[in-house]
Amino acid sequence: MKDYSELYENNIKTLALAIDYCEQEYSHEDIIKELLSDNDIKKQLCIIELKKINFQEDANILTQNLTGKSGPVREAASYKILEMISNDLYNKFFQTTEIINILTKGITDINPTVSRNIIESIIYINNTEYLINNIINEIKITLNNIDDKSRSRSYKNNKKNFNLYWNLEALINIFSNLEDKNYTISQSIIENIIKIIEITYKSQDYTIREKTAKLICTLKHNNSLENIIISLKNDNNIYVKKHFFNN
Repeated sequence: MKDYSELYENNIKTLALAIDYCEQEYSHEDIIKELLSDNDIKKQLCIIELKKINFQEDANILTQNLTGKSGPVREAASYKILEMISNDLYNKFFQTTEIINILTKGITDINPTVSRNIIESIIYINNTEYLINNIINEIKITLNNIDDKSRSRSYKNNKKNFNLYWNLEALINIFSNLEDKNYTISQSIIENIIKIIEITYKSQDYTIREKTAKLICTLKHNNSLENIIISLKNDNNIYVKKHFFNN
């Protein structure tokens, strides 16, 4: 009972502290200062309270909270990044290669909410080619280390499939939004994507095959993938072949 009592006391103290923080008023400068601190409870509140980006350094500090921090801080940061990058007033502050590199890592966060928020955020990146190549490189690293011949559900294999899943989803979301940008994908990117598809469509994990099928349909560059499309159309999983019902 002593352990439960101590846990209860700690929770009450944490709650009281959070309430106290909520009752305080913060200037923009106070908020940015707290985003550099190690006080996770106060930092989460300040991320939520962040209303604007005044300088490039503000965006840098916010984005740095997306990796290497506690789960709640990363999640709060991912929501705020999406809010800010999608705002025309602040979008320009999130276009540096350093920030794009951090966002690329955020795609495969262990928290799916963070992954989803970042996948929504990256469609507002202007340097599309740099972003796509970043993701392609991450996929290549994963594919070079994955053991798809093994049927074991080891932690390492599951983590690699997890990374592959979210990076493929990121590519799908980017390509789905390229028509609105009137952007033409370079031939080198298409060739790299096709090389990835030629591997992932054979995955033993149906979720990877499903994302591969969706990516093919999103790309609309299907001539060289005819045999792969036929294979996926005849996949034994309904979620894989559904993407070709109308094709």
